[in-house]
Amino acid sequence: MDTASRSDEVPAGPQPLPRGATAIAPIVHRADVDGLRALAVLAVFFFHLRISGFTGGFAGVDVFFVISGFLITQIVAAEIEAGCFSLAQFYSRRARRLLPAFFMTLAVSSVAAFLLFAPQHMESFAGSLLAATFGVSNVLFWRESGYFDLGARIKPLLHTWSLSVEWQFYLVWPLLLTLLWIVSRRRVFWPVLAMAISGFCLILAFQDGSFWLLSGTRAADWIADGRATVFYNTPFRVFEFACGATLVWLRKPPSVIAHEFIALLGLAIIGGGIFFLDGGAAPPAWNVLPPTLGAAMMLYAGRSQWVSLVLRNKPTAYIGRISYSLYLVHWPVIVFCDYALLRPLSPTETVLAGFLAFALAVLMFHLVEQPCRAGRGFVSPPRLALAGIVSFALVSWSMRDGLPWRVPSVAAGTELADSVALKAITGSLGCPDFCEFGNLKSPRKILVVGDSHVDHYTRALEELGGKDFHFLLAQAGNCYFGANLQTRTNGAVTQHCRVATDQAARWLKAGGISAIVQAQRWPGYRNLLERKTDGVAVDAPDLGKLFPMMLMDVAKLYADFRGPVILIGHAPNTNLICDVRPHYFPLPCPAPSLSEHVAFEAAFRAFASHSSFQLVDPVQTICSRTECRATDGAGHSLYVDDHHLSVFGARLIVPKIIGKLRDDLAVASR
Repeated sequence: MDTASRSDEVPAGPQPLPRGATAIAPIVHRADVDGLRALAVLAVFFFHLRISGFTGGFAGVDVFFVISGFLITQIVAAEIEAGCFSLAQFYSRRARRLLPAFFMTLAVSSVAAFLLFAPQHMESFAGSLLAATFGVSNVLFWRESGYFDLGARIKPLLHTWSLSVEWQFYLVWPLLLTLLWIVSRRRVFWPVLAMAISGFCLILAFQDGSFWLLSGTRAADWIADGRATVFYNTPFRVFEFACGATLVWLRKPPSVIAHEFIALLGLAIIGGGIFFLDGGAAPPAWNVLPPTLGAAMMLYAGRSQWVSLVLRNKPTAYIGRISYSLYLVHWPVIVFCDYALLRPLSPTETVLAGFLAFALAVLMFHLVEQPCRAGRGFVSPPRLALAGIVSFALVSWSMRDGLPWRVPSVAAGTELADSVALKAITGSLGCPDFCEFGNLKSPRKILVVGDSHVDHYTRALEELGGKDFHFLLAQAGNCYFGANLQTRTNGAVTQHCRVATDQAARWLKAGGISAIVQAQRWPGYRNLLERKTDGVAVDAPDLGKLFPMMLMDVAKLYADFRGPVILIGHAPNTNLICDVRPHYFPLPCPAPSLSEHVAFEAAFRAFASHSSFQLVDPVQTICSRTECRATDGAGHSLYVDDHHLSVFGARLIVPKIIGKLRDDLAVASR
């Protein structure tokens, strides 16, 4: 998110130039830069609102980074050249520009989270609030970007990752420019250009999550998801910042026609990226490159008159001026609306949420951002920064337990109102990617494989079958187990998937397995599969095609196995949040759909007609014809989230699994 501004960043008057210094172009306000900001923020805004066609709206952030690199470099370089640069004044201006609106967003979001969020979600919000306050939320969200991360659409501060990247840039860049100026003087352009090229090479090296220098080290696990690594971390954003910075010293062509052509090409590249890029399809480097080059070309073509009319008109320029406030408020509005309704917004609701976000942005720009930028704040920037950091650190600390006292006594039991108690009822034994449990001396070895939807049965499996069976568990969250297909996780199969699937293969090859139990969140792999042979994506949004394809692939995986294979259907979804969020005012609780289960049952019936596989369907136990239960007879929650069973839910399903194992193995031993 570009937060640089020309109007409040003009150097403090002309100063005599040091001998030999390179002249920097005078800093003047450019309406086309405001328009470019508007283009970037609207792309992000419409992308987050899920407006059709804006599949590459995330590219707006790349545009912001290029603008920021250009403006901040021009400001700092001009002051260094004039001999009046002050690091303290630079940070003071940045604080006056950024912090009031930012702190207002944090405050309002904290109130909304207090009123709406369930305890476990409040815990997560508290962590993101603290990280955002200290400017490291990009690192937090990077580390949380795995499968068990809360969904992005219940993280109202997720968008602050880009602000953290900006602030980290501000922390380092002025110092680096000062050092380059001392060492290089007239040759600053070349080191900055080298940083831009190196930054792009860094993205190429890390984007697949397997950088060769870190192979075999603990750091390799941290970058296993290369797409998330290069998306959230500042070193991989140097490319955009440095591309913008190089424009400060790059000599512009004298021809106005050249400016028009460059501007037109840059605008076309940015527009093409916004409408045609797909964050999950292309490698990160090729998602970053078009908007970065397009934005750089638009900034470079400063003398364009006709093409830049698209950006210099008053409405567009106004949106550009309020872009910081709009960026800050739009995502929390969307998240809290989604959370209140427990579903994606309808088209009408999307329009209303968009207007609400825009209205709030206008109010914050005129009532908070502008007055404080003009120096009419209550306190000085250093005191404001200190007060905000201390205040929000205390607010985060007070929310650390999820504030369970906000939740009234509910039918699903008090464990849902206490995050610690909620963790205590998990159905998982807590094994890593693979382990063995049960009676390790039993000759009846049961291979248990799958994703987190098999892991939530492990505690009940040990309780109810641990005396009779030796369980060999190979599981990995969000990892599909099949013969020819595998999980496509942002373009690369993560390390824990490889570990679990390889271990399952070793156990099968070693022999001695009496039966196999496999469970997965079957519909969760609609757009997450690829072929093992060549990595080509296998997208099947139609469940009528997805489920038969998956079942046939699983059958191929166990083609040489002669024992019983039991598949477990996925647990029905539940609106658990309805029972665990505060009830300060009534909110809708839509009934979960069973259409996925109907489709899976139909696919399995056709599949089972020519196979010996058996099915244990949790829906038959948890649901009646009219509704699905969320609690057992004693009032205990059957779930720990919207689709993972608690140990109480697993105890209803596991007896059917154990019963089938005993029956099948008894028949096999005759």
